[in-house]
Amino acid sequence: MNSKDLLSSYLKTNKEEHYNFVRDKDYLISTGSLIFDIEVGGGLHPSILRFSGVSGGGKTSCSLSIMKSFLSSGKNRKGLYIKAEGRLSKNVVDRSGINFVEDADGWTDNSCFIFKTNIYETAANLIHKLVQNNEEDISYFFIIDSMDALIPKGDKDKTFEDAVKVSGGAAISSHFLKKMALPFSVGGHICAMISQVRSEVKINQYAKTDPRLTNASGGSALLHYSDWIFEFSPRYKSDYIVSTVNGKEENIGHWAKITFKKSTNEKDGKEIRYPIKHSQNGGNSIWIEYEIADLMIMWEFAKKAGAWIKIEPSLIEELKSNKIEFPETIQGIDNLRLALSNNQEATTYLFNKFKEICVS
Repeated sequence: MNSKDLLSSYLKTNKEEHYNFVRDKDYLISTGSLIFDIEVGGGLHPSILRFSGVSGGGKTSCSLSIMKSFLSSGKNRKGLYIKAEGRLSKNVVDRSGINFVEDADGWTDNSCFIFKTNIYETAANLIHKLVQNNEEDISYFFIIDSMDALIPKGDKDKTFEDAVKVSGGAAISSHFLKKMALPFSVGGHICAMISQVRSEVKINQYAKTDPRLTNASGGSALLHYSDWIFEFSPRYKSDYIVSTVNGKEENIGHWAKITFKKSTNEKDGKEIRYPIKHSQNGGNSIWIEYEIADLMIMWEFAKKAGAWIKIEPSLIEELKSNKIEFPETIQGIDNLRLALSNNQEATTYLFNKFKEICVS
């Protein structure tokens, strides 16, 4: 038997143990932020994502923003949110714009089921069953919030004294990711794992460390199998976006700051920030108009002339050719952002145009 026939026979005989007869499902999903999209190469492919950082840094909000883009971009898409801790408040749900359900019968296309468990094996087994028994050809977006809150089933009934002696979570994490990394990729699924950072004690301050490492929990398997690792920085006073209303300063937004600890496009160590607008529901928290207005000035699609901003005539003509009206002159950057906020067609067009410029 020649090599081709031998390979063909082997593939057929062992078809339950490989994915060569399965067509890879691929797509590109927006993060919801223009700046973020540009830096990850236009969006995210099916992958394993890790979000780490301190509490309140924006990990959950960012993962939900990506899930919203995922659920809104096609049919046969569902989300599964593993709620292992109590952070998914009504406020977070309202801001996300995602259709969350807690009844299996209500888990329809483009919705997200909230699965409340803090047992590692229970969460991992459900994800495995959904991916491996996928007769409906559904693409899934899984969020585990958080990895730190999951405990091995064997620890459930242990006393607190015994629990501190056990570290079985890292072993389960390793087995889960070994088992699921390839099915996630081939099947077109995204798995976002959220971790809290822990205090780091350095014995030798001069010792070299892997720059991709974070001091988040979960074991080295999360480093190895994650395609992207995003570490969120704490929010300080200087990170707030302030506006003066009736002579009084108010926080109307803030900057979310992320470091790429691991990437698939050679941007390890890259630091970015993107604006979040406060008091926004329906998945509109990322301040896209702020990003676009800043890039219009930076890339000279709009130029400042005293207190006024003049939009480049070529851009005005381009918008008109796409049946989009936009003012040629605007007084101040705030009014430019407002004009974009009031013109969804122009905002969407410029979002896609600027992203295409950077990733083409």
